[in-house]
Amino acid sequence: MQRLHDHSPVIEACLKLLIKINDGGDRDDEGLLTCRLLVPTRQIGCLLGKRGSVITEMRKKTTASLKVLQKVDLPKCGEDTDELVQVRQLALKES
Repeated sequence: MQRLHDHSPVIEACLKLLIKINDGGDRDDEGLLTCRLLVPTRQIGCLLGKRGSVITEMRKKTTASLKVLQKVDLPKCGEDTDELVQVRQLALKES
């Protein structure tokens, strides 16, 4: 599998996810695509980076909103060792 950028696997997955949901995801009334994914707690630091540097860079480069949601938002399939990450981005093209 070809990598998009030289990032950690978690960041790489988020970037690929943005591309995938843009190609056919469901848009809300504002044209935003939203996707939530479970990330193991031990990997969340790779997404955030030191002092939030990685997630800030991803937000700037992709114009996406990336949030680590509260534990109360975890779906039933999630475990205590998971974090829920929400990715929202304005669709780049109409389907």
